[in-house]
Amino acid sequence: MIAVARNGEVVFDIAPTSPEHPTCVRQVEVYAEDEREATWRESVSHENGCANKFPLRYGVALLGAPHSEVPEVAAKRLRREVVYEVTTTTGATGYGFVRFLIHANGTIENLPRSSASQDIDNKR
Repeated sequence: MIAVARNGEVVFDIAPTSPEHPTCVRQVEVYAEDEREATWRESVSHENGCANKFPLRYGVALLGAPHSEVPEVAAKRLRREVVYEVTTTTGATGYGFVRFLIHANGTIENLPRSSASQDIDNKR
């Protein structure tokens, strides 16, 4: 997965080099590496049709009935020079992870997965 800037918004999309082409986004979670709480989290029921597809715009509500077991977190404003991690679930399985940074000038840099991000995943 990659993060890009489009029309002044942060958008998550399938990486052009990805061998996978997932559909049916069911859940998205965004965390700032320096915080323990989600910056944005939404999840929809698997019983809904496939209404959410990539590209996915940051903060735009997923279509469908909210998943009752996953607490939603309304999107918070993204900060510059902060590393964010994003995970998505598509269908019944996971797809997608990206670490990114919004520079002071507004450009987005996609970053490699770090050992620290794996440690954080294990603590959530």
